[in-house]
Amino acid sequence: MEVHHHPDLHHGRKKWKEYFLEFLMIFLAVSLGFIAENIREHISEHRNARILAQSMLEDLKKDTASLHAGILFSDNKLKSVATLLSILHTPRAEWNDTVFYTNIGALLHLIPFITTDGTYDQMKTSGALRYFNQSHVNLMNAYAVQFKKTSGRDEWENQATWLLAPYIFDNINLEVMSEIGNNKPITHEMYIKFTDKAVVDKFLNMIVMIKSFRTRTLEQYDEQLRIADKLIEALKKEYHLE
Repeated sequence: MEVHHHPDLHHGRKKWKEYFLEFLMIFLAVSLGFIAENIREHISEHRNARILAQSMLEDLKKDTASLHAGILFSDNKLKSVATLLSILHTPRAEWNDTVFYTNIGALLHLIPFITTDGTYDQMKTSGALRYFNQSHVNLMNAYAVQFKKTSGRDEWENQATWLLAPYIFDNINLEVMSEIGNNKPITHEMYIKFTDKAVVDKFLNMIVMIKSFRTRTLEQYDEQLRIADKLIEALKKEYHLE
């Protein structure tokens, strides 16, 4: 009679240390994969952030050039306003008509600041702002908010200018203004039709209004430029840009 030996059920059973070692190996593999993926994602986001930062830097360079031009324009306009107010505070017989005409054109000139915001809008739409640290995002948002204030001031001055325009159209020869503005010889009559003191006084008040708007606009330009310079410095330092 044959005797069958049952296999030893305990033969080859893994010890708990072996199970623990396998678990540890799997855990480490998953963890390292997770860490590696995070590193790759961080590197990719940093690379994308640098590309976007470079693009925004180019936008800001255009903006700062426009702001510097706007500030220079504002300074010159305020000088013309000061000259005109000085003339209007004297009797009509003492006016220097050439000086008057040379400066009157500045009242109608407007160069509103328009920001180059293509990169910022793209980042907001795509969610790419998350690539940047919060301090940079705060500066970008502050710059965008400031532009709303700046453009608002430009628009208010534009509306005030259209209120002033009829007084110029009714009393000044625009052909002479055009000739002076284009540095051409004056070939038309340099008339000034202000004869009523009440009209002159109202015209003076309108110019004071333009002066007030331009002064406030200049303050907004200065603040816009301050934030732009701060943002440019931050982006250059963070991403080693030029």
